[in-house]
Amino acid sequence: MPTQPFRTGNQSNSSANRDWRYYGLALSILSLLALPVVAQTCSSNPRCQPKFKLNGYEKGEKTVITDCTTNSSSSPCAWADAVGVATPADVKTYFLACSLEKTGPIALCYDSGVPGPKFYTPSCTFSQDKNAAECDCYEISADSRGAEKNPYSYVLMTGILNKRVYEETVAVCGPEGSLCLNMSDTSSGLMEAPVCDALRNKTLFAGADLISDFSQIPIPNLVKAGYPPPGEIGSFSQPCPTSGNANLYAGCMTAPCKETGKIDKATGFPIAKCTCPTYDGPNQVGNPQIQSYSCSPTPYVWSSAFVEITR
Repeated sequence: MPTQPFRTGNQSNSSANRDWRYYGLALSILSLLALPVVAQTCSSNPRCQPKFKLNGYEKGEKTVITDCTTNSSSSPCAWADAVGVATPADVKTYFLACSLEKTGPIALCYDSGVPGPKFYTPSCTFSQDKNAAECDCYEISADSRGAEKNPYSYVLMTGILNKRVYEETVAVCGPEGSLCLNMSDTSSGLMEAPVCDALRNKTLFAGADLISDFSQIPIPNLVKAGYPPPGEIGSFSQPCPTSGNANLYAGCMTAPCKETGKIDKATGFPIAKCTCPTYDGPNQVGNPQIQSYSCSPTPYVWSSAFVEITR
């Protein structure tokens, strides 16, 4: 999930003016050509062997976890929720836009970590010998307050945990996500990514009620305190750890979740319970609640992500 402020810009897209039949044919050919390349490049990385278990969400269908290098940063695994880019603005194409109206509700774990004062954000606690975390996350839908101005949720392409869906998405959207509708310009007319279909059809984890991704819907108690939504100028971001090279954090992108029937008192949003893998590496926490705590507030853990500027 993005934790750095980006400058909003529009990209011109001549493909929006093309005949759609030709465009669809071109994408089909591209997909067919790209699939063997993805299969070759998505070979298993010994550093990316999952120690977490998500069996309770499989519903009899085995979900193969992405175990290859998904990005060029120093944190190569899918559950690091990481991306390596030349400039902060380059992150946007990796965030694939999915219509909330089409996909149905998603879970937003961006602000999960230590509960209680000052901002009363949701809880996230270690589980599975610290290989995973159980996180309370906001349930966001097309009917949520603020969705009229934020009708999309976003999937970080490099953080897709389902290996089949990851490969299909990279094949269609390209290695940087720029061939599919993405955060850089949601009015481009580009097609939505295969991972959006997986959200709608519940094929990322067949036993999940909903899936965690990212949304820029304002969180009332944070906005009231003067913090704009993530991705906007002035949004909060704190690098972790403050010393050393790494610390454990929860990587919740595309993590499976269950509805709880509970309502968050601070925001009015429903609460979902998500099982997020943990990753040991540098990261940037976007929850301002961290200012009252440390990067490693055991037994709690921050939902976080990592953007590495490679140039």
